[in-house]
Amino acid sequence: MKLPLLFILCLFYLNVFSQNPTIEKDIVYANAPDWKNQMQQLTMDVYIPSSNKNLSLIVFIHGGGFRVGTKESHTAFCTSLSMQGYVVANVNYRTGFDTSAAQRDVGILMASYRAVQDASSALRYLVHNAEQLHIDTSAVFMGGESAGAVTSLANAYITQQEWDQTFPVLHKSLGTVTESGNTLTEAYHIRGIISLWGGIIDTSLIAPVESKMIPIALIQSQSDQVIPYQHSKGKEAAFSQLYGSYDIAKRFESNSSCARLYYTKEARHSFGFSHNYVVSAIKLFVEDVLNGNCKSFIEQNTNERNDLPFPVYQ
Repeated sequence: MKLPLLFILCLFYLNVFSQNPTIEKDIVYANAPDWKNQMQQLTMDVYIPSSNKNLSLIVFIHGGGFRVGTKESHTAFCTSLSMQGYVVANVNYRTGFDTSAAQRDVGILMASYRAVQDASSALRYLVHNAEQLHIDTSAVFMGGESAGAVTSLANAYITQQEWDQTFPVLHKSLGTVTESGNTLTEAYHIRGIISLWGGIIDTSLIAPVESKMIPIALIQSQSDQVIPYQHSKGKEAAFSQLYGSYDIAKRFESNSSCARLYYTKEARHSFGFSHNYVVSAIKLFVEDVLNGNCKSFIEQNTNERNDLPFPVYQ
């Protein structure tokens, strides 16, 4: 008996994308001095589904307040994401800064700038090695959680000129964003940003043309006590100077650009969203962007627990 074509296609899809991806671990993509001026080897893990064609790339950057954190905490999440049919790069970057009262503010600013430099280095490396890693360079997405989301937002929407105008000490001390870590010069174009409980120093830095070229998916709790969901209501948040997901979505709305906002009400920072929820939101966002069908919407997450943290909550 002949199997129906649809059934055969379903079997093919499950065989290709439901298996665990191949993982190229600890790929060295850059070398750069850390906050103590010691050279640090920077690594990433790349998850590659079984496929005979190049696939969309999602670069994922871990959180940790620019002080701690490693890619290993997101191995399960990146595996789940890659099983949807994406190449996923799980990136380590330079962390750490002087936490003394006198140096903390400038220290964390410099740490965030180093993270953006490293994200740029990682992207250049991935584009340079696209064929080897089965990457479609016309379909590059970038995201992260917490500090990783802050890094992704800055990489996409803050230009070198804006860095120099706002914080000129950074360029003088650390060089440009795009000239650190390696000597690769490949250009890259980010098709979309995925921000998990992240923020940006000023939404005015997101130019109208940038918001139209680089749509965004935002996920965050309204009760986030670290990065404010809404700047005007987040005075008690640890990083109250940042503008969170609500503010960013409003900026995109004012620019008539695509922003998708997923929120919950009572969860703490990094809580209340499971792997499955986040992976589903990312998959819908990526596919709609690539199909030219990105439409803005707001969705409240009401069906999940608020007492479990990401990435533990699967």
